[in-house]
Amino acid sequence: MPRLFTYAALVSLLATAATAATLNVVNKCSEQVFLFTQTSFGSIANNIFVNAGATHNMGISSNWDGAINELVVLPAFAIPGSVTYDISLIYGYNVGMEITGCEAFACTLPGGCPVPGPSGSCYSGCCTSAAACSGGALPAGGGGCPNNAFAGPHSNFFYGNCPNAYAFPDNDGANGGTPADHVITTCATSSVTLTLCPGTTSHLSS
Repeated sequence: MPRLFTYAALVSLLATAATAATLNVVNKCSEQVFLFTQTSFGSIANNIFVNAGATHNMGISSNWDGAINELVVLPAFAIPGSVTYDISLIYGYNVGMEITGCEAFACTLPGGCPVPGPSGSCYSGCCTSAAACSGGALPAGGGGCPNNAFAGPHSNFFYGNCPNAYAFPDNDGANGGTPADHVITTCATSSVTLTLCPGTTSHLSS
């Protein structure tokens, strides 16, 4: 059975370049991975199986903005000829990832997940227990994350281990959220690579 890529990364990417934008997925995992995508606008391949060791071009349009998995998309910035992206653990984690193109954001969580999910995944830091989130990545109202914005009961596990990934919605310092980590990047490029199971974690400062 392929590994379902449902709790891992959020790619919020907006590419407004004159040339075609590319988003390649490199699967360094030891098993096949299923990719489910969501789109705010533009187009991308969906329901894709990527074999272990394979690379797949997701066929994004030059104005694609969306996510690879089942997460909420954060705002992207419409700067001509550039892309914006981030990694999000707001809804949990099930596979390590690295996004490159601008700065290299990477997250590979160690063991010790405070609220383990199915098949080795880890529920969101907003979840007080597995039962609280058994009906979905997060219950209504954001679970244990106050106002669906600030750190939840287990968010420190995520931002402590992956400082360049969103652990909760205002993890970028918005609205007084702390810690204000370096979790989103923009640069002038039209080519982005998402590597699954990279075995690394970035520690970049803003």
